[in-house]
Amino acid sequence: MQLAKTTEKANPNSMNYLGSSMNPALKPGDWLQVAPYNGQELRAGDVIVFIPSGSESRIVHRVVSIGSQGIKTRGDNNYDVDKWVLRPDQILGRVVSAQRGKRRWRVFGGAMGRSFAATIRLINAIDSGFSSHLHPVYERLSRSDIFRRLLPAQMTPRVISFSRPEGTELQLLIGQWVIGRRLPLRSRWDIRRPFRLLVDEDSLPRNPSRQRS
Repeated sequence: MQLAKTTEKANPNSMNYLGSSMNPALKPGDWLQVAPYNGQELRAGDVIVFIPSGSESRIVHRVVSIGSQGIKTRGDNNYDVDKWVLRPDQILGRVVSAQRGKRRWRVFGGAMGRSFAATIRLINAIDSGFSSHLHPVYERLSRSDIFRRLLPAQMTPRVISFSRPEGTELQLLIGQWVIGRRLPLRSRWDIRRPFRLLVDEDSLPRNPSRQRS
């Protein structure tokens, strides 16, 4: 199991994220803004910082369930629910925002957080099981809108452009994640598998020379 750990900065409410179990929502080196936990109500889907029993490390994972026995968590990039069950006194805080370089964004919890995590696990499952004999199925699914309807609003793909000596390059992003490119003078988009399931390719810009950077 991969764990997402943190190191503490001078401000105890600001932590440096380490690990890969919360990719792509969080990546190593991101600075996390954490609201201290003082017994407030938690929701499934919230991203929390905690210290599990038998450990001294701070872990960042998402709440998956809250019950009479305690709180269960899982990293977005993990297939299995964490083995521990947390008590309220083991929770340090809830992650409310993250910063990577000069860019800062809100970290969603609750229903939006659950939807985000479920989408990432679905993408990972499809990608890990992909092979040549599944290609026709992938092509058919990419032409439908089944998966696009499941995509949370904050994960709606967006296009940005860059000026290059040979023309304009377009990039397709979901959050901070580059999932596709259209290079100057190319007639088609190059979209990473399996993200074509989440993109209406016909709606993407078709003429890079007319895009402004």
